[in-house]
Amino acid sequence: MLKIKSTVPGLNYLPAEESFLKTPYNFLESRRKNDGAEGLWRIGNNLYDLEGFMKNHPGGSEWISMTKGTDITEAFQVHHISNAAENLLPKFYVREAKIPRTISYTFDSNGFYGTFKKRAQKVLKNIDYHNPNVRSKRIADSLFIVTILLAIAVAILRSWIVIIICDNFRMYYFDLSTMSSKDWRISHGLSHHLYPNTVWDMEIYNFEPFLIYLPCHYKSFLYRLMTIIMSPITFFGTFILTGIKRYYSVFVQWKTFEFRDCVPFFIPTLMSFFTPCIWEAVKLWILILLTSSFIFSFIGVTAAHHHPKIFHDGDICRKDLDWGLMELDAVRNRKVIDDSLYLTLTNFGSHGLHHLLPSVDHAYLELCLPIFYETCKEFDIDTEKINYWELIRGQYQQLMRLDSRFNSCDKINNNIVS
Repeated sequence: MLKIKSTVPGLNYLPAEESFLKTPYNFLESRRKNDGAEGLWRIGNNLYDLEGFMKNHPGGSEWISMTKGTDITEAFQVHHISNAAENLLPKFYVREAKIPRTISYTFDSNGFYGTFKKRAQKVLKNIDYHNPNVRSKRIADSLFIVTILLAIAVAILRSWIVIIICDNFRMYYFDLSTMSSKDWRISHGLSHHLYPNTVWDMEIYNFEPFLIYLPCHYKSFLYRLMTIIMSPITFFGTFILTGIKRYYSVFVQWKTFEFRDCVPFFIPTLMSFFTPCIWEAVKLWILILLTSSFIFSFIGVTAAHHHPKIFHDGDICRKDLDWGLMELDAVRNRKVIDDSLYLTLTNFGSHGLHHLLPSVDHAYLELCLPIFYETCKEFDIDTEKINYWELIRGQYQQLMRLDSRFNSCDKINNNIVS
């Protein structure tokens, strides 16, 4: 098993990275052992009992129930833009934690993220930004309708061409594929979004040992040659492996079968009504999964995070561990993609802003662009966009990278750990 030591202070190695299936459930269990939350909810160095608030949580009870026993500092700060949640928090205070917080990320009110967040509060003050914009709803609804119609067309015509067209849209209907919306909240929302490109990022260590994005000397000459072959094979198999992990977690770990766990079988069931036999529908469904898995994974890993010029754990970390700065170190925005709401929604666009404001609908993010550029200029952060083709090429270069580098985003020399 790989055991890469983090260069980000406080990010201890998690046992979840050694587990065979590397499920989101294992990630949370590792956090419970690491975070010193003592069976409660930890924010900073304080412990809170949110049990009684769980059913009243505007974002749904699942976010609260899943994170019990963990440090939710980053999630709390990032998902609550207004001060309403912070003002409510003292009601649930229990006591200080027994051990200091290990994670070194900061949320200083005068730091980069604190400054940006205060400006975002003013911009979004009169907007219902937690609910999808009408344009976003229309795009999502139209893609769902097209997905169903093309799935039926696949079953009737048994055409591979139709399959390829159909699956470009499937990535936004998680529970119609083998991906779980519940697991995605953990692997993407609580892991990748809060700790991108680090050893705590499930979207980094889930690909290991087949694809190793962090710079390290585990990458032999043969591995680097095989990467070109292993990359597309891994992308094709992502949904199948995710499905296996999903139902293992459902029956063995969560021990709760929910309605959404039936949803992946809706498409093959529907297709079976239009094929000569059920096995024909299953065969076409598997082909759909393989194709959509490749498209989803390829777009995901080339969207914003992997390039030799982008910070990856193992590189020399900045001294200023402001959470917002660490996010922007690990992401780049793209030309063309970010200029269209449709492309943004279907290609993980406006990635930097999305990481800073993950609970804001993409249609509203453009309202925050002026304050984003203003704050970046104030803190000397480069906002230059990268060409998409450069990110595709850079993803392979990153897979082959062995040596750590200085953080290219940190322009002030005395802010870099030597």
